[in-house]
Amino acid sequence: MFCQQCGIAMADDAGACPTCNTPVLRAASSRAAAMAGTVKAAYSNGLAALKGFAGDPVGRLPHVYESLGEQRALRIGITYGVVSVLCFLLGGYLLFPFKDGLFERLGFDGVLRGIVFAALPFGCAFVGGLATRKVFGGQGGTGGDCFVAGAALLPASFAIVLDGLLGLGHSGLATAISVFAGCTGVLMLFSGYSRVAKLSERAATLAVPIVVVLALWVGRGMASSVIESALDASVRGSSGSSVSSGGSGWNLNLGFSNDR
Repeated sequence: MFCQQCGIAMADDAGACPTCNTPVLRAASSRAAAMAGTVKAAYSNGLAALKGFAGDPVGRLPHVYESLGEQRALRIGITYGVVSVLCFLLGGYLLFPFKDGLFERLGFDGVLRGIVFAALPFGCAFVGGLATRKVFGGQGGTGGDCFVAGAALLPASFAIVLDGLLGLGHSGLATAISVFAGCTGVLMLFSGYSRVAKLSERAATLAVPIVVVLALWVGRGMASSVIESALDASVRGSSGSSVSSGGSGWNLNLGFSNDR
């Protein structure tokens, strides 16, 4: 191996460079390598599981979970959750109408709220699945709850990125993609609740709309908060200018309005 400081060759078991006496940081290198290996393994396992149910996401989801086991399902569910957060952040950014100086207008608080907004769907789906399994006496553990939540969000996660790439000029196609992805995700939730958590069909039929409505309601409120903070900052930063729609204020039809 070679010294990181001066570049001279030295023995593999050397504790320090014989020329410049720079210590060999083996522990840090090992930790970095272990972390990289963990990330690579999570990506590989998640991709392999995705291939297992991609062709039939509703019917194959329980079989893939059973083949994974509780611990691997938990890790893959978290991986899918991270993917969903990144997709919602990217899609939200692409769909946002005012990108110039966006992060400066949002500030740290606005960016943090944006991250929370992107994490809400996975959090609501996971907590909702866990709660319904406990309330209705389902089987399994948190690995199944996490796996079902993460997998069921993948269609919507990919759809929001695709909608962002299409832009606001293709609203008809974007709506069709969103409806298709939403229906697929709902059916995956039902399959997960009824066949992974072993809830009765009656209980799963009740649980799915409750979880979906909760996620949409909380996410809508958070999205409105993020957009409102950005617009307020934009208005405050525009000297002598006004932002209006309809005369008395702006309303983006997202559940908030500004009439002050």
